[in-house]
Amino acid sequence: TAVVECFGRAKQRITDISADVQSLSHRLHSSKLDYLGLATAANSFCREFAEKQKVEVMFSNAGIPSNLPKEVSLSLFRVMQEALQNAIKYSGVRSFSVDLRGTQDFIQLRVSDNGRGFEKEQVFTDGGLGLISMRERIQMVGGEFEIKSEIGAGTTIHARVPLKAQEYRAMAG
Repeated sequence: TAVVECFGRAKQRITDISADVQSLSHRLHSSKLDYLGLATAANSFCREFAEKQKVEVMFSNAGIPSNLPKEVSLSLFRVMQEALQNAIKYSGVRSFSVDLRGTQDFIQLRVSDNGRGFEKEQVFTDGGLGLISMRERIQMVGGEFEIKSEIGAGTTIHARVPLKAQEYRAMAG
C-alpha cells in the first residue's frame, strides 16, 4: 500500500541521514584527540570551553593510557562535550567539574555541577535527546552510563568504559 511505501522511504531517509551525521561527526572530531590523546585533548577542550563560555571548568585526570582505542577516546570526548553543553544550558551555575580516571580495566568520566538538578525520568520522557545520545555512545563501546541528579543539588554524568572489550557494537561517531 501507499502508506507502507511512504513509511519505507521515510525509514530509509532517516537511516541515510544518520549515516551522514555519523560521517560528519568523524570528520569534525578534534585532531588533538588523535595526536595528543584523550587526557590532553579533554584538558584543552575544557580550558577553551571555559574561556568561551566565561565559566570555570575544573579538569582532573589520572591513569589515562595514551593508546586508547579511537572509538573509546571519541565516545568519551563527545560525552564530555555534550555533558558540559547541557550543564551550561540547564544547571544555572557557572562552575563545573570534569574528571577522567583510568585503571588497567576501565576508564571513567565524570562531569558534575552543583546546579538546579532535574528529575531523570522526566528528561528521558520529555525528549532528552542529548542524554540518550550520550548513553548510546557509551553503550556502543561496551560501557555503562549513569546520571545522578537531584533537584537543587546538581547533576553528575558518569560514564565507565572497559578497556578489555575486544569488539565494539558499532563505531562511535
